[in-house]
Order: sequence, then C-alpha cells, then structure tokens
Amino acid sequence: MLILAVLPVPVQAQTADYKGNYFRNETPIQAPRRLNSVLSQGSLWRVQSNSLNCRRSASVFSPIVRTYLKDNLLEVEVYRGGSDEVSINYLDDDGKPWMPVRGESYEDRCFVRANSLYILPVME
Repeated sequence: MLILAVLPVPVQAQTADYKGNYFRNETPIQAPRRLNSVLSQGSLWRVQSNSLNCRRSASVFSPIVRTYLKDNLLEVEVYRGGSDEVSINYLDDDGKPWMPVRGESYEDRCFVRANSLYILPVME
C-alpha cells in the first residue's frame, strides 16, 4: 500500500527585483474568507505611497477606477490554474508588472503597479 502525504508549504513574501518590481503576488498573510464566496482567499498588500491609482487594465494609460491612500490594505486576485493558484502578475507593454486588486465583484477589479515604491507585502 502506498500512502502519500501532502505537507503544507509555507508561503514566503515576495521579494522585489533590483528595480522594486514584484512579478508574483503571494504573501504569507491572506484576507479572511468572504461569506458565501467561492473565491480563494487573496494575498494582502499595503499601500506604501501617499496615494495609489487603481486602473481598469494593466496600463498607465488605462482609466482610473479608484484611488487608495497610504496604509490601505489591498486584497489581490488569485486565479485558478490547474491544481494550483496562479499568482503571476500582468505585464504591461514595457514589461512592468501590475497586480490585480479585488473589488466588490470580478467586474470591479482594477490594477496597481506592482512595485515597492507603491505597495509592500503584509507580513503580520
């Protein structure tokens, strides 16, 4: 008889590249599960800059949907990909990463630049 065990793997906070960019969005702290939601819990990020525009798509030229203030918490979108969550950020035409932020519904999501000048992973 073959018995397989699945051990939990701790999620580590993402580190930024030398330009401060985050290409993945998982963090050790996740948002509480929403009541009656089928969505996976999203990772939490904190706004670092004084204000941060969240845009309709992953582009600096896209319309602004809403603006977050310093220390606001963002719950980022997690997508399903096979047997695992997909936490790779979108890239714009210049190769800069953008993080999808959840809103009240899927249609309400928007994107922020995934850079340490603007956001930091929530660690505790």
